Amino acid sequence: MRFGMILGVAVIVTGCTQAPVARPPVVDASWRATEDDRVLSRTDVNSASSRIISGPDRTREQGETNVVVPVEPIARIEPIDQPADAEGMSPAVLSLLEQADQLRTAGDFTGASSRLERAQRIAPDEPEVYFQLAGVRLEQGRFDEAVNIATQAVDLAGSDNAMKRDLYTLVARAREAAGDTAGASQARQMARSFGS
Repeated sequence: MRFGMILGVAVIVTGCTQAPVARPPVVDASWRATEDDRVLSRTDVNSASSRIISGPDRTREQGETNVVVPVEPIARIEPIDQPADAEGMSPAVLSLLEQADQLRTAGDFTGASSRLERAQRIAPDEPEVYFQLAGVRLEQGRFDEAVNIATQAVDLAGSDNAMKRDLYTLVARAREAAGDTAGASQARQMARSFGS
């Protein structure tokens, strides 16, 4: 699920970097016209065509310039919660995470769990895999397992404070669901220590 969110944020950020298309405003000035202006007889059309100005008034345009200045991006914007080494994950692990996310969304927690356990065997040091697996255990109602898996992942997260915050939030949810309000409060406090 977290991988899907990361992919969604990348798509949104990419869409935000495209230049907007400016369209000229449409102004309805027909209310200014009088009845004589709106209806022309054949004689009025012939006399009007003889009064046509030969060209635009160039004196009005003196000093005006139409210079297009391209806007350079100031900084590259990346999502805050992007895993530190998402590029370092093997394609097999990424594929298993995506399959697990799809199965989890469909309600197949057993299938999602088997994909995540397989990803864990391939990448035993990847905290994202542990986070996803702990989330599945939480949804299965196996609260103690969810807490144990998430606690293991905290040590693997290293300096990734966003991951640690998410893991402690998951621990808090699991402890609260198990009826341990004191443990849930302590886990929330730890999550806040790693950022909002």
